[in-house]
Formats: sequence, structure tokens, C-alpha cells
Amino acid sequence: MTSNDALFTKIIEKELISTLFQPVFDFSKTNALGYEALSRGPQGSALESPEVLFKLAGQLNKISELELLCRKKAIINFANLNLSGKLLLNVSPNVLLDPNHPRGETLHLLAQNGLSANRVIIEVTEQEKVEDNDLFKQTIQHYRELGFVIAIDDLGAGYSGLKQWSELQPDIVKIDRYFIDHCDQSFVKKAFLKMILELAKITNTQVIAEGIEREEELLLLKSLGINLMQGFLLQRPVKIPNKNSLYYPSISKFKLEQTA
Repeated sequence: MTSNDALFTKIIEKELISTLFQPVFDFSKTNALGYEALSRGPQGSALESPEVLFKLAGQLNKISELELLCRKKAIINFANLNLSGKLLLNVSPNVLLDPNHPRGETLHLLAQNGLSANRVIIEVTEQEKVEDNDLFKQTIQHYRELGFVIAIDDLGAGYSGLKQWSELQPDIVKIDRYFIDHCDQSFVKKAFLKMILELAKITNTQVIAEGIEREEELLLLKSLGINLMQGFLLQRPVKIPNKNSLYYPSISKFKLEQTA
């Protein structure tokens, strides 16, 4: 067993996961839609980074255990901070399909912390290939019937893209940050965003733009009609989030014709 393997085991056994929260601001209203929970390993350790942590979990065949722990800590911390709006939880499709993954645990954790299922947005990442698509659709429908809000994360970055949107009929899609990065300078990215917005109107789906780091990106997105936004420009992930940002809700004061 390597030192990192031993550290991973300790993280699971001692529940050494911390949660950062990054708000999703709704510029059409005066309150945030909610907060995305982002998990970290012990600060300063080799497994602090979520990418490294989850990669090792995959190698050890412990993704389910790690994700459940991250979910538990996120729910507890969200409730303890008394944050408003919804809690956005990242969920791996193959964890949902894992027959060994405990059923009903999320509802149990929510009940313990005074939260209802409709306060939770399940973000299904599409960067991972789903082996059994029919079973996956059934699982998502089950979560929807329990009251959870369903979102597709990183739209445009993964395996199935628009096909998954068509089949899952999510409540929300989050556009992958590749299409947000310097979108004000790319004709192709602008065209992609317009297409997504048109599909969203037809399917009555909300759109979140994530990964916003430049004011010019924010202005273009607002001019296109996207009101749900998330990114370092607005607020970085922190343990105790500020309910305001530099641009929220003062975005209406900006001259949107700059991006026309």
C-alpha cells in the first residue's frame, strides 16, 4: 500500500473531506439560485485536489464510498451554514448505477439536516460514458419522482451531449466552460450558445453558464439572455460564501450594447 493509498483510507474512515461552496447567481432576481458543493481532501496533502483524489478513488474502486462521503459533508455543511436556495451536488452516472451504492442514503441525510429533496439539484456529469443507458434513464426518473431537480453538467464536453439532453429531459443544463471562455471573441462559441438557448426555450430548460472569468464574457451572456451564471469573476469557491458578488445584481447598470 502506498502512502497515498493509506491517506485515502484515512480520509474515508475519518471523514476528512471539506466542502467549498460556489454560488450560482440569478441576475433576473435578487437572490442566488443556490450553491454548488465542491469537495477537497485534507489541506496541504497530496490528495487535497479533487482531481487527484477521485482519480485515486477510481484506481482503488472506491468512487462510490468517496462520493457518498462528499455528499454527506456537503449536505451537513450546507445546512449548518443555513444557505439559501438550492444545493448543487455533482453525481457520477456510474455511481448512480452501482448496485452496491446505498439506496435512500441521500434522502436520509437530507431529512436528518432538515432539507427536502426539492432543495437539491443533482448535477450529472457527462464526461463519463454510461454503460447501461436505459437503466440510467430509469434511475434519473426515479430521482426526479423523489423530488430532486435534475441537471446535466458540462454540456458539450462529454460523450453524449445533446442525445443525453433529449433522453433525460433535465430541468437544467450547465454549459461547459470551454464554450464560455472568450466567447465574446469567438463566432463559433456565440453560435453554439445561441443554439443551446433556442433548444432550452423549446424544452423549457434552464441554462447555467459556468466558468465565467472575464467581464466581457459576462456581458455577452447577459445580452444573449442567460441569467444564471457562475465563475471566478463572480465568486470563487469558499467554505463560507458571500451572498453577493461584485457584479450582482448591479449587472443591469452595464451597457449591454457594448457586446451587440
